Amino acid sequence: MTTAMDHKLPQRWLFVPGDDAARLQAALTSSADAIVVDLEEFTPAAGRKLAISRFADFARRARALKVWPAVRLNLLEHGGREELAELISTTLGDPTGTPAAIFLPAVEQRAQLAALDDALAEQEALHGLPRGSLKSVATLESQAGLLAAEELLAAGDDTPRLLGALIGTGDLAADLGLMSNQPAATITETLKPWRQRLARACKTHRRLAIDGPWRWKHGLGTDQHWANQQGLQARCVIYPEQLEALYDLMPAHGADPMPVDNTAPQF
Repeated sequence: MTTAMDHKLPQRWLFVPGDDAARLQAALTSSADAIVVDLEEFTPAAGRKLAISRFADFARRARALKVWPAVRLNLLEHGGREELAELISTTLGDPTGTPAAIFLPAVEQRAQLAALDDALAEQEALHGLPRGSLKSVATLESQAGLLAAEELLAAGDDTPRLLGALIGTGDLAADLGLMSNQPAATITETLKPWRQRLARACKTHRRLAIDGPWRWKHGLGTDQHWANQQGLQARCVIYPEQLEALYDLMPAHGADPMPVDNTAPQF
């Protein structure tokens, strides 16, 4: 059986809206390693059903290109559970139409990740998917979430599907009281200790550490070199034009595989 230990994990995760066919097509022809259909932030509420209905076909096309198809749900209690059920039901039991990774936003308590794991197990059983084939990623985007990173990311029987964590730097900045019109240097220096905290927790517990996006026109190179030194193995991207730059800026060997015992996403 193929396991996640056999795969290098994606480095460059491009977030896109799921209801925009042109942007989905552009994402497939970009140099992203993984494409995240973001139902929580990028896709308007009115477009979520359309995005969900298109996802299985999108996932198959992505896998054919050796790109990870992923999705970010809303909180389970705010519609995410229903989104997950609809996403998996559209696959008709075909694993190639499923997300290779499922992001959960605003994680602050381990119980949230355990609940997602239970929901993923339920969908696997309901649709005859290999047990453990649906993987999760935690989005830590508040002080509370980052302060709890060690507890959240530790291995345990309640979260066997957890691959890693993304630091949501935009929401974290707001939680820290930073304003979007403040100088980039002020914002980035304030966020650095929190990014280091994520990197340390992921290294300790052998999870994939996904850094937050770079939202400015200049300075990505300097910041990415710093991120590499901290052990932030992957990066979230919201501007497709940054992908080529990151290809040169990030370590060529790719993110190390994680020690996950269950079935890896299949391609």
